[in-house]
Amino acid sequence: MLPHKEFVLAYENGSLGCSVSTLLTLRLFFAGKIHEKKISINLCLWSVGFPGLITALVIGSFHFPVVWAVFGTVVTLTIYVLAFFYWVGELVLSTALANQEFYEFATAQRVLWTYSDDEKNFPKLQKALPMRRTRRTPR
Repeated sequence: MLPHKEFVLAYENGSLGCSVSTLLTLRLFFAGKIHEKKISINLCLWSVGFPGLITALVIGSFHFPVVWAVFGTVVTLTIYVLAFFYWVGELVLSTALANQEFYEFATAQRVLWTYSDDEKNFPKLQKALPMRRTRRTPR
């Protein structure tokens, strides 16, 4: 595990990549294991917003034709889920950068994954050689 000071320094230098498990974060929140107030409040608001969105989509489906209601539901839920994943990932990362205890908790629970993002870690590509065309025999 990378120490917190090295994590912050590597992230600021751009030599560190991070991945956040949003679904695991949500599961830990519902289990009551996340004690960070900032994260808990935001996850609570997102969780309350989802049933509200579903209610609005059901009510809207009574006022629009079926095709438009289904299309609107799919588009709205897609945007909501993408925004949820983005904001939770950003929230977990910013909290881990600011709070050493949460960083240790997040890495121990496998909510936050870190990996080196240096160019020297990429595999070396082999030099491509042109291939000769094979002759086909006429039939």
